[in-house]
Amino acid sequence: MKPPNRACRTCKQRRVKCDEAQPVCNRCQKSNLVCHRAEERKLIFLDENEYAVGKRKRPRGPNTKTAAVCIIRDTTKSRSKLSPKNVISKNPKVPSRYPKDVENVVLLPTPPPEAQRSSIPLALTTPLTEQALTYYSRCYIESPPNLPEIADGHLSHVLVSSCFSHPHSVLSLAIAAVSHATFGRARRSPAALAVGRSTYSKALTKTNQALRDVDGVVMDEVLLAVMLLSFYENSVTERSLGKKAETNSNVVKEEKCSGIEDIAARSFAHHDGAMAVLSLRRQSAPRRMKSLELDKLVRRQLLRSLLLRSMPVPPWLRDGEKFGECGIALGLDRGMVETASLRYQISTIAEDSSAGLLLLGRHEEMMRLRRLLVGAQALDDLLVLWTNNLPPQDCYNTFVVEREGTDKVGNMVFDSTVHVYPTVGHAGMWNRYRALRLTVNDNKLKILSILARFPHVDTASLTGATHLKIQQLADDLCASVPYMLGLLENSRETDGVAIITCKDLGSLKGAVKGATASFLCWPLTMATMVSSIPAQHQRYLRDRLLDVSEIVDDGVLERVADGFSSPSPNPTETHVFVTALQSADLGIHKHFPWTARSSTGFDLLPGLSSWKT
Repeated sequence: MKPPNRACRTCKQRRVKCDEAQPVCNRCQKSNLVCHRAEERKLIFLDENEYAVGKRKRPRGPNTKTAAVCIIRDTTKSRSKLSPKNVISKNPKVPSRYPKDVENVVLLPTPPPEAQRSSIPLALTTPLTEQALTYYSRCYIESPPNLPEIADGHLSHVLVSSCFSHPHSVLSLAIAAVSHATFGRARRSPAALAVGRSTYSKALTKTNQALRDVDGVVMDEVLLAVMLLSFYENSVTERSLGKKAETNSNVVKEEKCSGIEDIAARSFAHHDGAMAVLSLRRQSAPRRMKSLELDKLVRRQLLRSLLLRSMPVPPWLRDGEKFGECGIALGLDRGMVETASLRYQISTIAEDSSAGLLLLGRHEEMMRLRRLLVGAQALDDLLVLWTNNLPPQDCYNTFVVEREGTDKVGNMVFDSTVHVYPTVGHAGMWNRYRALRLTVNDNKLKILSILARFPHVDTASLTGATHLKIQQLADDLCASVPYMLGLLENSRETDGVAIITCKDLGSLKGAVKGATASFLCWPLTMATMVSSIPAQHQRYLRDRLLDVSEIVDDGVLERVADGFSSPSPNPTETHVFVTALQSADLGIHKHFPWTARSSTGFDLLPGLSSWKT
């Protein structure tokens, strides 16, 4: 076997003869060069003869017992001669043959065994801001593929890259605040939540400055920032008290009785501000097509916000065609506007009964309720007609679930029937349609409960038919949830029956993206306000709303699900309206729990606070 070459690597690179002196060869010392020894590579020369004859046992695996040494040459210092005296080594296992230059020698101790097995070095850590922005971009900004236009949202105009190119802009600060809030809530990171709070304060200051500027108030990034800050408020809302130690039962009871107007008051304040900004943008000079598209998408979110609060749609916001809505999106948009108007009128019946209706008389009161009932029925028929005009490629298929797997998977499916849609965007479109019809038919029941107190008015048949519609709509809403949560796979047909199986995803938080689960947020929240949904449907929808609130990092949804109203023993009775009518007869003024509240505007800009819906 050829003996190993002990020449230094410096001489080999210079192609000169090395005298192999230790610790520094004479040529490198005379040339004032760093002498890199062959041993520095940790090359182990083995005598194969000893292993061949059986004198030594061949070692297995790499040699990880010796310490790793890295020599870094500092070219800024003058070259000096090195000698064996100028050698130090804090590790006794490392030979003392390296220059006595603390800045030129870095001793790297041997890492622990668990660090050696890790594929990622322990020293390589990603900054918190990059982790938060990456999490928010992947979970919320990256939308599912092949979405229909009707499912588009304003988040499609958010560019996370602006946080790196323009980190101090109002939009970048809003994105950073929401990113840290959602990341901190998902990862239980106090540090991320603290950064989110400080960034939120800076974003509010920047928004305040932009809103005071006539030109800045109509900028796209200002409108986007206001909408993002509303989601920040949802993310930092405290978790439901049901998961905490209930030390004070009175406080817990009061929290559970709070309506969504109180739970999401701060978020709705930002929506009012966005509505005021949108109104000013519509009055400004002609703008780019991108800005008009943003107005349309923000308007969609604001309409859903008004419906949640039982507020009417302002006249300038009613016509969706002026904002660019067309086709099937325009049909559903008109149904949403009319549903908001109907719900607002029903929510004001208590005040009208105690004031105006007493002056009109019983006949005029009954005629007004009948007009509302006819309008509600016409609206329900209009929504049904909208589905009949949908193209076949936008419809869904119904399957029977083959119950396999764990009990957890079985509990995620309601009544063994599921729907499969072309995309999750189509599922979201259908669920918004169902939420509107549930709201319309629930208001029909409230009107019928008042009309039933008038003599010679028979509402039993219409009440029963309305309850049947609500149950069918609730069935369809429950059947769409497993597909949207990605629980379905392996469909087949047996004896003319379409059968599909479910898969166990483990944790939904890691398996479903927030951008996908967000299509369930508004329909499930609207379903919580329908008191006539059967009890078993309510329990299922409540559990799924809790799952969705965890996926999208939304504390408001969790609080709403925790306060999900339980059904009344008699489904045909609407106690609130009966009490309201009795109070009207007695001349007592009472408020409904869903009494509409007028918007107070956005208080960041002086002058916007006087804006009313």
